[in-house]
Amino acid sequence: MGLIKPPWISEKWFKQTPFNYCDHFGDKAALAQVCKICLDEIEWQEQCLNEGKDPYDMKVVFKKVMETFATVHAMLQKDLERMGIDVENIPDSPESPAPETHRIYNVVASYGNQIEKAIQNLQHIPLEADEKLVETALSALAHSRHYAQVKIARAVDSRIEDRGDPEDELHDAKTSALFAFIAVERNSRALLALAGHKPLRELRKNHLRLAKQSIIVSQLIQEEFFPDQELEFEEYGGLNF
Repeated sequence: MGLIKPPWISEKWFKQTPFNYCDHFGDKAALAQVCKICLDEIEWQEQCLNEGKDPYDMKVVFKKVMETFATVHAMLQKDLERMGIDVENIPDSPESPAPETHRIYNVVASYGNQIEKAIQNLQHIPLEADEKLVETALSALAHSRHYAQVKIARAVDSRIEDRGDPEDELHDAKTSALFAFIAVERNSRALLALAGHKPLRELRKNHLRLAKQSIIVSQLIQEEFFPDQELEFEEYGGLNF
């Protein structure tokens, strides 16, 4: 997916906080031109390599996470003080219904299980298969496996809050649902590409079935969260099929 400008987000707000609409997945070099978080990640990886460290070593990652947490905590403290908010005296909000009580969440969760099976079936491929195609498709499928489910959970939870302020242009529920929609719709194109690849003909039937299921699930997400919305969004740095 990369970075998306939802159609309901103003150009002014989007330019102020593009990283809010970036899932940090896709062409990192392209995303780094727009998203500061992606740029920081690339610069950190380069720094690790220059220092002879493995940026994926768990000790190195844990140290980085703790440093980031400390920085974010300090920033939040300053913002809270500036706004005069006492976190010790914030009234409890009513608990939202569990995501499992929503049909759309269960549909996406079940769909994720099907995606996981498709990923497992691609662990061993014929020698003549296009490795680049399979790798790109696997990246899309693996990214969506839990991502879509988490985004839908966020959407059904945020929808209650969004109803309190119908003029709120940020529309967190719709935006979270849009990200899930795009991840699932992209899967349909990835699966169709796999289905059309002759060396994978033994999996063709399964890939076509799941491509159709991906289209159905993406349509259900649209009908649930933005039935009357024209999805003319801008995408930057994502995967194409």
